[in-house]
Amino acid sequence: MEEKIKIKDFYITIDRCLIYKDYGIIADTHIGFDVFFGEGGANFPLLQKDEVIKKALNIIEKYKINNLIINGDIKHNFKPYPREIKFLKEFIDFMSEYVSIILIKGNHDTFISSAGYEIFDYFEIGSYLIFHGDKELNIDKDLLRDKFWILGHEHPSIKLRDEVGAILKFPVYLLNKKYIVLPAFNPLSPGSDLINNSASSKIIKKDYLDSEVIAITDIGLLNFGTLRELREFAKTHL
Repeated sequence: MEEKIKIKDFYITIDRCLIYKDYGIIADTHIGFDVFFGEGGANFPLLQKDEVIKKALNIIEKYKINNLIINGDIKHNFKPYPREIKFLKEFIDFMSEYVSIILIKGNHDTFISSAGYEIFDYFEIGSYLIFHGDKELNIDKDLLRDKFWILGHEHPSIKLRDEVGAILKFPVYLLNKKYIVLPAFNPLSPGSDLINNSASSKIIKKDYLDSEVIAITDIGLLNFGTLRELREFAKTHL
């Protein structure tokens, strides 16, 4: 089972994280996703933060990282729910005991600065530019052109039908010549099925169909070819 694949000088992994030297890079933890349902009156167990912590501790131990970059949508709700802010502080403070935490702002990340945490619009590391991807960055054009982008936001996934008609959904990495899009780290966050739906991120809309689809499956990381090829295959076989 292939649990990690080397791309350039970083690794993508079966654990929904990218590893570069002693950095782990994840995206879309969406702390407070469960709070959203609870505030709406649903009897939803508030266990999501603990599950994200468990997964994060696993990658810290497994890949021996000293730094954890969370590439946007660290929290979920746009409203300042006190319980979500409490969970967010517990998550960041707990993880900070194990690694240095670097927070990058996503479109869901309201109120993080007011909670006392520094958060960046983007972060440079080596030849890479890490930003959430919900919008274009207002920075030097040469920097944007010369760096390889590491993005989140899209929650990319694919939905396939097996030989008996069951529908299988896999979180995926989208790998392009210019960028890579990470899957959502939060296991409860619904993935955006890119076989049947368009990308929501404006900055990848131009060429995302030419990206390679590398799926996270029970048998390891599988390369399904480009999204364009996968869509054509799905038209006639799925």
